[in-house]
Amino acid sequence: MPRAERRLRVREEALSLLREQGHMLPQSALADVVNAVSDAVVGMGPIEFLLKDPDVTEVMVNGPDDVYVERKGRIERVVGRLFEGEEAVLHVIERIVAPLGLRVDATSPWVDARLPDGSRVHAIVPPLSLCGPVLNVRKFSSIPIGPAELLANGTLGFRMLGFLAACVRGRLNVVISGGTSSGKTTLLGVLSSFVPQEERLITIEDAAELRLAQPHVIGLEARPASVEGRGEVTVRDLVRNSLRMRPDRIVVGEVRGGEALDMLQAMNTGHDGS
Repeated sequence: MPRAERRLRVREEALSLLREQGHMLPQSALADVVNAVSDAVVGMGPIEFLLKDPDVTEVMVNGPDDVYVERKGRIERVVGRLFEGEEAVLHVIERIVAPLGLRVDATSPWVDARLPDGSRVHAIVPPLSLCGPVLNVRKFSSIPIGPAELLANGTLGFRMLGFLAACVRGRLNVVISGGTSSGKTTLLGVLSSFVPQEERLITIEDAAELRLAQPHVIGLEARPASVEGRGEVTVRDLVRNSLRMRPDRIVVGEVRGGEALDMLQAMNTGHDGS
């Protein structure tokens, strides 16, 4: 059953149960109770309302009473205690990762995953986390950003954008670096828009975020090990595999390990413009 349909069914059942038990609540309070039940059963519990906020780009749960959000580029602490305790945080984490065939516990204390809507999730629990279970959810933006947006918000000037576009069209190899949440993936997506339409692109990501407009794009995504510890496919594995797929260019979303060597070798062996 689709998530939206499950949410509707839960809301209907909760409302029916409240009426059967004779609870006389104001309409606003009734809606709050029904929404809370729906979020707890189908959604992400106490942080569901934060994820629905269009201005929030990331939710950071450092513990049951220590929650932050990134809103319009600024980190803000959420007032009040959202979770009853560490077990409630763990319950939300398990609800996120279980449908993906993953687990988080003392023997497998961290996980990186992508939700069906494209949002990225990272969770880490004791004994690695000293402050209890920690959860980060980075929301997937449904609004594409192009060159015009970067010019409008002052990220790039016309001359710099023109220079970078010429580098891409001239098949120069480009590496983008920067701090956390500095817009690296956004810039990569914008630069990729200058790749000619007739070229075959292979994108490789740890968690898929890129949305390229070209017609000939093959997207590859790394896979963590299963709960049995088998089946892991790393970014490095995918970089090596992509060389057999006749790419004109290889676009690697993030380089954090040995895949850097494979990427550099690909750049120097006929895959210019990667």
